[in-house]
Order: sequence, then structure tokens, then C-alpha cells
Amino acid sequence: MQYKTLGNTNRKISVIGQGCMGIGGYFSKDATRDGYLVRMLQEGIDSGLAFLDTAEAYGDGHSEKLVGIAIEDRRDDVFLATKVSPEHLSYDAVLRSAEQSLRRLKTDYIDLYQLHWPNPRIPITETMAAMEQLVRRGSVRHIGVSNFSLPEIKEAQVALTQEKIVSIQIEYNLFDRTIEDDILPYCEQEGMTTIAYSPLDRGNLATKDRRSKALQEIANKYNKTAAQLCLKWLVSHSSLIVIPKATSREHIKENAASADFDLLPEDFKEIDRLFAQARLYIPTDRIRVDATGLDRFVPSPSDLAESIRQDGSLKPIRVTPTNDKTSKYDYDLVEGKLRYWAWVIAHEGKAPIAALIRKEISGDTENQSRTLP
Repeated sequence: MQYKTLGNTNRKISVIGQGCMGIGGYFSKDATRDGYLVRMLQEGIDSGLAFLDTAEAYGDGHSEKLVGIAIEDRRDDVFLATKVSPEHLSYDAVLRSAEQSLRRLKTDYIDLYQLHWPNPRIPITETMAAMEQLVRRGSVRHIGVSNFSLPEIKEAQVALTQEKIVSIQIEYNLFDRTIEDDILPYCEQEGMTTIAYSPLDRGNLATKDRRSKALQEIANKYNKTAAQLCLKWLVSHSSLIVIPKATSREHIKENAASADFDLLPEDFKEIDRLFAQARLYIPTDRIRVDATGLDRFVPSPSDLAESIRQDGSLKPIRVTPTNDKTSKYDYDLVEGKLRYWAWVIAHEGKAPIAALIRKEISGDTENQSRTLP
């Protein structure tokens, strides 16, 4: 296993870790496979995947409990990261959440405590004051943020008086390369670690199109799988580590062996070319989206809309061309309901929204960004 230094610290962490979303449930508890999942986490640690990332939101705390069981007798062998939910970012709520996470994780300190999502309703100065208090207490070693835009990252850093943000956790894979616009170069410039979640795009990169076939041909040169090649391409970026989820021995061993070879520069460039970002700008009224469940989002669409008005940034939504030729819509939303409605509110439905398309449409959409009429 290869290691990189975490941010501006002297701590070395494995470049391939274990993402624990879905371990013990996604947003509600699932105890049907607890014993098996604990064993898989332990096998991952044995294989060198010593960076474990969980959150209080995963399984309503159940993921943290399983991680706590897995590391109970080997706390010093792992680097432990967890996250506080956006609805808990007031000063007192941060302290309470940290204490509850510590109990579930069966430890007296968290290596990396992260803000899971920003919450515009709570001043970031209040949140970061609590985070620094946790560091002073020894309950937390390092502070990170997750799913923050670049302006939000900078604002959060300014809000800290003594500590530094050491990492930003955010989605990054060969399908969604949005962070290359700003966050990734900023992290490299500032000595901040980028933690890439969903590095295999939730398995979607395994689809059999011409690009994945070309990817496999490159992987064959190294006697690796396409998934291993994807992970290696990602961690070839100087400041980046990845946290794929794996719940089988086969995938654990595959992930662990993803960094044990050297990727030739010409192959890195070819992968970069094959998966050049395809970003479209689509009128919002041409996308079919429902509005159910919006009241459960924190931040709310209105809160996020205010942030959009202030800094203009928004991660692209994901769409697929509709199969219904009688529909008035051209696309169906795949992911990003909150972002879609926030954008509509911010621009009163008059501005096209940035989108990544799951399926190729007519014309060359792989190597350019364009606005649809």
C-alpha cells in the first residue's frame, strides 16, 4: 500500500481507504448483515485499507457502531474519519454529535472530523469554534469539510483561528470531473488532501461502451482490472486519496492492489483524453423532475439557492435522455434533485443548468461543453 501525508500534518494515510456509506444502512439502520460487514471491514484493514470514513448520518449512527466494533482491538492500526450532519452545526450540537460518535466508535479520539455538508442557516464561525474546541479537548485530531464549494472552503478556513482545514471530501471519478475546475488545483496549491468518494462512480464505469473497452485494454497492459486502473489514475494526482466501498473479499483485495503499480504518463494522458468532461447546459423545463421529499433536505432548496446567488457555483446534476417519445421532456433526472430546484429558485427557471449526461446523445458530447437550445 502507498501512503500520502494528510494535508499540512505529519500523518501518513493509505491512498486507498474504505468508504463506509451503506455499511449498516444508508439513512436508516440495517442490521441484517452486521457480523459479515464487521469481518469485511477487518479484512480491509488487514489488506492495508487503513483509512476508514464513516458518518453519523449513515444508518442513523449504525455504520459508526459497526466501525467501532471492527477497530475495537486495533485502534492504533487505523486512521478514523467521521462526519457531523448539517442539521447539527450549531456550537452545542457539534459538541454533542462528536460525543455521540465517539461512543458509537468506541474510541476517545477521532482522527479526522468533517462537516458533512454546509448549512447556510448556521454561521460557519460558530461551527468552526466548536470544531476547534474539540481539537483542544483532544477529542479530534484534524478538521475537514465535505461537499463544500470552493468559496465555502475558503470561508470555513477563514473562520478557524488556530487550526487548518486539512482535507476536502468530495465526489470525483472519471465520469464526474467537476472538481478539476477549481477544488482539485486549490487543494494541490494549498497542501490540502482531496478525499474522493464514489471513485468508481457507483459501479457505472463498468458499463460496456467504447470508452470502458479502451480502459480495459490499458488495464490489460498492467494485468489489472478496469476498476483498479480507475483508482490508480485518481491517486496519481498528488494530493488525492480514494475511499471506495467494498463489501466482498474479492473487491477488498482488488482495491488494495490498485496502487501497487506505476502508471505510465502516456496511459495517464490517454485515460484523461478518453474521459474528458462532457458537460451540457440544459433548460430546466426540459428535464423531468418531481418535487417530493424536498422538505427533508438540509440545507433546503431555498437555502442553497441563496448560496448560488452569492457565488454562482453548483455541482452539475445528472440526467439521462427520456425514452418516452411522447413526453414534453427531453431528459429525466438521475441525481441532484436538491441542486435542480435550488437552481430553479435562484434563477427563476430562466437559466439553463449544468448537467452530466449518462448516455451519449447525437453529436460529440464527450469532449466539449455546450448549451442546448
